[in-house]
Amino acid sequence: MKFRHVLIASAALAIAPAAFAQEEVQGATDDCASLQAQFDQAAATASAEQLSQAQVVRDEGEKLCSEGKTAEGAAKLKEAMSHISAPSQQPSQ
Repeated sequence: MKFRHVLIASAALAIAPAAFAQEEVQGATDDCASLQAQFDQAAATASAEQLSQAQVVRDEGEKLCSEGKTAEGAAKLKEAMSHISAPSQQPSQ
């Protein structure tokens, strides 16, 4: 009887880390998708200068996310968002 309990507990311990890792990956993937959507929405009101700088960074972030490097991809997408939210540099008169 004790052996059976040990076996069940061992199986549960072996499976648990994989389940938590899957949740982490899913959360990061959701972050990528939501950040891409936020960027696309903000891009509609961005200036051409802001958009040209940010689009390159957004594309890098999207590529990293699609390669499974979701943490790096999300960071790039956040960086792209900061380019859009930064005030555009107007020449002084």
